[in-house]
Amino acid sequence: MLQVSRETKIYILSPAFHKTGGTELAHQLVYTINNNGLKAQIVYYESTNNPMQINPAFKQYVNSFISIQDVIDSRDNIIIVPELDTQYLKKFKNIQKCIWWMSVDNYTKHHYIVSAYQHYGLWSTIKDILKRNLGVHYYPHFEKNITHFYQSEYARNFLEKAGITKVSRLSDYLNEEYLHLDIKTKRNDIVLYNPKKGLAFTQRLMKAAPDIRWVPLQNMTTEQVKETLLHSKVYIDFGNHPGKDRFPREAAMCGCCVITGKRGSAKFFEDVPIDNEFKYDESAKTIPLIISKIRECLNNYETESSKFNGYREFIKGEYQTFQDDVKSIFISNENTTK
Repeated sequence: MLQVSRETKIYILSPAFHKTGGTELAHQLVYTINNNGLKAQIVYYESTNNPMQINPAFKQYVNSFISIQDVIDSRDNIIIVPELDTQYLKKFKNIQKCIWWMSVDNYTKHHYIVSAYQHYGLWSTIKDILKRNLGVHYYPHFEKNITHFYQSEYARNFLEKAGITKVSRLSDYLNEEYLHLDIKTKRNDIVLYNPKKGLAFTQRLMKAAPDIRWVPLQNMTTEQVKETLLHSKVYIDFGNHPGKDRFPREAAMCGCCVITGKRGSAKFFEDVPIDNEFKYDESAKTIPLIISKIRECLNNYETESSKFNGYREFIKGEYQTFQDDVKSIFISNENTTK
């Protein structure tokens, strides 16, 4: 259990300037902790590609930052790093260390770990896979003093199978601009997809139904993406879903029907709570079924879209869930020294 007092400094690590769902979440955590009366600071590490400054999109959450050299290594303080940046924990001896698992798959890719657990279901090998890499990278995951946070049920399941039990949920929420939209807009018969995720299987779908209008979400500003989602009927995502991804949630909040695969977090109803009729294995056998479901969504949009109302309510509730998670971890009477 973390030891927190009103004097504790809580440092959240993030790459400088880079804008992703994960980096926005890090800034949201700083904002939420500070709003609850504690002291949190975003910490940027050096990047050759990005300037050491706050991305304009994140200035709603923070107005200052420090570099990793400025972190005070005291047992009274806490540092939280994303799973991709565990090597930075090696710099500190005294501070309370936490790893925030936002992305399981990106972690395994980044550290070149053989992903047998994903392809063959060899969950028993995870611990051995991680330990074998101790000599190559800094993997503190099995140190008893490490606290782990999980953003998705997929990540919690991964940690459990790896024998890591000192875990707490620290979820996320969508930017407020997606939570109060008027989705009663004129819709076009368009199927949207993210070309950065699951493109190979998406191309097989496109080949099977060339009459459907397929539109990639690329080379657009954030506002253009939102407007495109608001005027389309379907969003498909056959990517690996390394964590509880934001794109499917943003699409649903914009009124789209959402169709996914069953990899990563999409496999878990706790992460993507949509009916099984909208989730498919990626194989030659399922392609006709997926195309049929897409056509049903295009032709009977109002009926099909209404099936996502529960998902939309779930997404709206994530803000309060995140607030509760933060209070449980950092502010509860059980672990806070007044």
